[in-house]
Amino acid sequence: MRKKLQQLGPQMRHVFIGRFERVGYKKSYRYCRPTLLLTHVALAETGEPITDHLWLNYTKGFLDLGELLTGDLLRFNGRVASYVKGYFGTSQKLDYKVERPSQVALQAKIEGPRRLLPDTATKFGRQALIGYIMERERAFYEASCRPIDPYYIEQYRAWLTDHVMKNAQNYDIVSQKQLNVASKKH
Repeated sequence: MRKKLQQLGPQMRHVFIGRFERVGYKKSYRYCRPTLLLTHVALAETGEPITDHLWLNYTKGFLDLGELLTGDLLRFNGRVASYVKGYFGTSQKLDYKVERPSQVALQAKIEGPRRLLPDTATKFGRQALIGYIMERERAFYEASCRPIDPYYIEQYRAWLTDHVMKNAQNYDIVSQKQLNVASKKH
């Protein structure tokens, strides 16, 4: 299916729709970078399937939507780009991705409680977001023998204590307000 991404080419931006599956992280030099997985990615205009899955950087546009739930349908603009998949010294191949997502919006959302997410404008917030991801996807990371760093988990728990649990408001109501504000922007 990546052939369809290749055919779109990098010359112009396209509007995509994809189903949110889960969050993740990737190691980049010394840092962890938040990512998210979309499945059933299609062109918004035609509904033509483009790829079965797509990993994207968890950018501010996605964060502004609040916590995403498995099954949420997302719409975004992006540009196709090529990259080398694999590690240096092992087998590598050319693959295609969508980068620079913008105009991110919830096309359809799954009902359920949503948590507030850390603001990634600060180093503490970025580390807390990685902790949230490790906590949320703990079963996956343990099953696949990927590390769960206690430092990041602690940063997330400290953020929860400082920013959420101290509020007298109901946790779900606070996150619903954040989601409503993000939805009005788009």
